[in-house]
Amino acid sequence: MTRPVEISTLVIKVASRCNMDCDYCYIYHGEDTSWRNMPIRMQPAVVKALIVEIRRLYSSQQTKPHVVFHGGEPLLYGIKQLGQLIASLVQYIPEVSLSIQTNGTIYNDILEKLILDYRSNLAFSVSVDGPQLENDRHRLDLRGRSVYSKIETNLRRAMRATVLDNILMVADIRNDPVRIYQFMLDTGAKSYNILLQDGDHDHLPPGKSNIEDTEVGNWLWRLFKLYCAGKQQFRLKFFDDISVSLLKKARGIKSPASTYSLCTITIDTDGEIKQADTFRINRNSADRLTGSNILDSSLLNIANSSSNKKSLHKSERLSKRCVDCCYLDVCGGGFPSHRAKGSEMQHPSIYCSDYIYLFERIEATLCH
Repeated sequence: MTRPVEISTLVIKVASRCNMDCDYCYIYHGEDTSWRNMPIRMQPAVVKALIVEIRRLYSSQQTKPHVVFHGGEPLLYGIKQLGQLIASLVQYIPEVSLSIQTNGTIYNDILEKLILDYRSNLAFSVSVDGPQLENDRHRLDLRGRSVYSKIETNLRRAMRATVLDNILMVADIRNDPVRIYQFMLDTGAKSYNILLQDGDHDHLPPGKSNIEDTEVGNWLWRLFKLYCAGKQQFRLKFFDDISVSLLKKARGIKSPASTYSLCTITIDTDGEIKQADTFRINRNSADRLTGSNILDSSLLNIANSSSNKKSLHKSERLSKRCVDCCYLDVCGGGFPSHRAKGSEMQHPSIYCSDYIYLFERIEATLCH
């Protein structure tokens, strides 16, 4: 790969531990165990270097990266400390785009004020899988107990304060799509997104008995029909992105070629600069790059290192089945971590059959 690389998303691991034990978590239940050796919280020297590097990115590349505060549970870093970091970033980069991705168990007046004070820069996103029955299938605390009542109370508080921007939900084919859709209507977030359970060809997730079945696609199709039949009170990003791509396909609109590649970079609590943390589901150290640290390395230099370019080239190489597929521009081959088998990613996504099942039906609904 000879094209320059720019960073589109920075995942900042301000805390390396969590107060929940979600059984599908790609960090604590993936193949990588590096979190065990990470500092519990990001240290001041790392934070200081991080602010400097984000300022450099905003001034030196065309893409203005989105900064996601992540973990673990990012609010375990401390709301006061997180507020100081956010204040510094906004002070030095007034146009900076920030978001907090939390599990919804922590919410108080101080956090609410922080979100409201930086409303033009900061989005608040919660991970929850639906009503209590559905959420508690996977998302319990460290002792295996439900914390749903706490999450529900916090969601209501955030909604009343008009700061509930987004909810991330992981699909489970055992859940009734009608109940999931009703939860979306009742909860009142501005936006929702559906994530598919992580896995690869060596570790199929629950709901995928084999890579050719279409149970997940059928579940998504049932949810889509509910979403498109009613008044659009919120955005469901997963379906909106697919719909836009299918409409472009029907009209023969091609995305313009870019002169550079985009990547996601993760900063761990110890300052190490890594690839997208979702690769941790595949194998140990799958997200590692050069071993460089933000204390003494440039983010843009690491993004353009031979190690990262090699990794991007590897993840962008697609199977013949993908290259020949009429829906390639819709899914892009699927998430690289879902295409992995061992260290090789030149395979169809484990959700390929589900995608095709879903795309064919949405296309017939929207385009014919």
